[in-house]
Amino acid sequence: MFVETEKMELLPIRKTQRVLVRVPLSVSGKMNDEVPFEEESFTISVNAAGGLLQLRKLVSKGQRLRLFQAKSRQQEFCVVTHVEPIEDGLTSVRVHFLEPHPEFWHITFPPDDWTPRHADSKFNRRSQLQNSDVRECVGVGNC
Repeated sequence: MFVETEKMELLPIRKTQRVLVRVPLSVSGKMNDEVPFEEESFTISVNAAGGLLQLRKLVSKGQRLRLFQAKSRQQEFCVVTHVEPIEDGLTSVRVHFLEPHPEFWHITFPPDDWTPRHADSKFNRRSQLQNSDVRECVGVGNC
């Protein structure tokens, strides 16, 4: 019996938790003709290994960039891993640090075992119900 199979592209397994956060950045690098550029930007999401940001300058996969946070005066070097045009001349750019530096973002990442079913998740219905029972009990005073 012959069974036809479809080729299926496997999604890469995420190694660290992604956090949706807007971090202002100054992004610099060199254009294809080696002319330096610098652009003010911001992140869409971040993880310990890099992030997703928006740029007006055209960059390419494999290109090295420098991210600079004016508030913390920190810089980090990264490589472009994905570029996708979005709208109004902007591109969505995924970058990966040369070495993981979660402290660059100045946020606390969820634990590696976190899922939407985690007790602290806003998507965990059981946790919400338990918390509402406690609120009702405290509000009524008949615990």
